[in-house]
Amino acid sequence: MPTTVIGVLCFIGFTLYENLQYKAQYETAQARLSSLESRLRPHFLFNTLNSIMALIPEDPDAAERMTERLSALLRYSLDATLQNTVRLEQELKVATDYLEIEKTRFGARLQYSIDVPPELMSAVVPPFSLQTLVENSVKYGGGEIRVSAHNGDGHLLLRVWDSGNGFPHGAQILAGHGLRNLKDRLDALWGSNAAVEFPPGEDGTTVQVSLPVIQK
Repeated sequence: MPTTVIGVLCFIGFTLYENLQYKAQYETAQARLSSLESRLRPHFLFNTLNSIMALIPEDPDAAERMTERLSALLRYSLDATLQNTVRLEQELKVATDYLEIEKTRFGARLQYSIDVPPELMSAVVPPFSLQTLVENSVKYGGGEIRVSAHNGDGHLLLRVWDSGNGFPHGAQILAGHGLRNLKDRLDALWGSNAAVEFPPGEDGTTVQVSLPVIQK
């Protein structure tokens, strides 16, 4: 991650903070910076590059596709840092790239499905909101993941279900966790009108992001 990107974002953030009327913009900039840093975790990059190297002699076409998806993910990481919101279809693309990278690594142990109606593709969401939910499921959930979205009385309800054991009842999202970072960004943009929730279910774990439906 280029040092100049961090330097520029920090400079913008502290400049905005000098004026109290821009406090929300400052908090959003800081949250986006933290999100960018978390997206470029070394372990994910190293694991992906090692997988690509292993695929080159066995399946060069698959290695090329994996390289293209990794490149798209990193490019999106940098481009999305300067935006408050993106279209849901952009988030679906980057989340799918991430899932396909992980599926190449884990093979049949990882299965996923996506169910999002066309009319919600232009709805706005924070950058890496969906990808954060998906990554959380890959790391802590089971081998099956389902991504869905629907309009619930003017709110976009973005859900990721996985077949894992889930969070203990009453568990708190700790500082530094990807879901906590996402919650902070939602708070900065929409306040109490947006939330990260854990709807109860009969099996597996569901994490839901609720925010106003705004078309872009």
